Amino acid sequence: MALAIGLVVAVGAVLGGTLLALRGTRMDVQEWSVGGRRFGTWLFWFLLVGETFTTFALLGASQGVFSTGAAGFYVLGTVVLTASVGYFLVPRIWQAGKQRGFVTMGDFFSARFDAPWFGALLTVFGIIALLLYSRVQLTGLALILATLFGLDVPAIAYVAAGGIIVALFVLVGGMRSAAFVAVVKDVLLIVVLLVVAAGAARAVGVAGIADVFDGVRTAHPDAATLPGIGGGTATNEWWWMSFLLLTPLGAFALPHAFQVCFSAKDVRTIRKNQIIQPLYSLFYVLIIIIAMAALLAMPDLPASDANGSLLVFVRENYPDWIIGLLAGTGVLVALVPTAVLMLTASSMFTSNVLGLARPALKSSLTATRVGVLAFTLLAVLFTALRSDTLLTIMTGVYSAVGQLAPALFLSVLWRRVTAVGLTVGAVAGGLIVALPQLGAVAQAVVPAGTVVGLPALVVNLVLAVAVSLVTRPPSADAVAVGLAPALAPGGRTVPTPR
Repeated sequence: MALAIGLVVAVGAVLGGTLLALRGTRMDVQEWSVGGRRFGTWLFWFLLVGETFTTFALLGASQGVFSTGAAGFYVLGTVVLTASVGYFLVPRIWQAGKQRGFVTMGDFFSARFDAPWFGALLTVFGIIALLLYSRVQLTGLALILATLFGLDVPAIAYVAAGGIIVALFVLVGGMRSAAFVAVVKDVLLIVVLLVVAAGAARAVGVAGIADVFDGVRTAHPDAATLPGIGGGTATNEWWWMSFLLLTPLGAFALPHAFQVCFSAKDVRTIRKNQIIQPLYSLFYVLIIIIAMAALLAMPDLPASDANGSLLVFVRENYPDWIIGLLAGTGVLVALVPTAVLMLTASSMFTSNVLGLARPALKSSLTATRVGVLAFTLLAVLFTALRSDTLLTIMTGVYSAVGQLAPALFLSVLWRRVTAVGLTVGAVAGGLIVALPQLGAVAQAVVPAGTVVGLPALVVNLVLAVAVSLVTRPPSADAVAVGLAPALAPGGRTVPTPR
């Protein structure tokens, strides 16, 4: 029964979203890549939040709380901080895209610095970050299917099946498919979380939610304070604060979030979205309740199974119809973000790498669709190579993509910044994140526990500013791409940074 319900939910949502995306629409690169720039408040909200509430939000957040306790509570701040940054940043991204027809992050940076080579360089860096991020989604997908259905199938088979579904529904409907499926996914996810959280106390044999927390306090007295269960610097207050700082800085430097910004129909839609988006943080409270109940119910669950702790808890304590609903919703939670990741990677590669060598391919929908197949295959292979905790993968993603933050923020704040300066900074920061030896040196000069991406970001920023001051600035037309007068919600302009 659980398998049947899961399949109906997942397949039905994907097919329905794809058909809705195709209805009355002439598909071209703009329509396929950014939904024709017509998404209103609610559709834009579901799509942008859909890129926040992923398998990491469902499984990584619960794994963090299950394994460490209070250290996992950082998720309560991520959406709020990101929306605060997005309220001011996203309208500038959207305005540049609307006025100049940009489709990708690479398009923006190529024009902002009048340097196609810089757009291509950031495209390559961004695609690597997207492939890292895809590991979170596909690893989560394999966990969901293997844990809830328990079929004797290798994990790579689940990952490959997910990759095939992603490729098929993105090939047909592009960003619109992802947006419509995101609506179904988020509504179902809210329902499932409410049902599971409401039954959590009964599942562990206590009177109410407060008793769940009391039980955890008794069994794990250190669960409510940093560094949490087990102690150590890996989840202390410096880790907590540095990761929370990296999250909003890196959120819109993720190429897929940047590209989604282009899909809104106007600035008012964007601002309203950023105001209401923090409401989603409330649903992390439900995940925390479920994770605490799982910690109380399954004290002997091996650490190697912590990624799937929420799934195991549901499988062992809830009826088949809830298991099936969670499975189907979980598949959508993995597929929607992965679809946007692959769409973005292909759009960027076609427009900003292939387009340099063969300009005719820059706006080729066929080439972009072929790219989706290629990058989906890469994502599947990349996921099969390694298996880490979801929290470890996500920390690596934000450490890496955070090195694009100076390019993003300085491009809309400082006229004098140059492509050469940003390149030197990003390369230096990227090497510190990628090479353990350099990372160890950087972490040696900051408090123990600090995520390596933060000192790397400081080095990145210092070099970017220093080199920019001694290299030739971009032209006035290029500067205007990022520093044109910003539009207020009512349509008037606001002062331009100098």
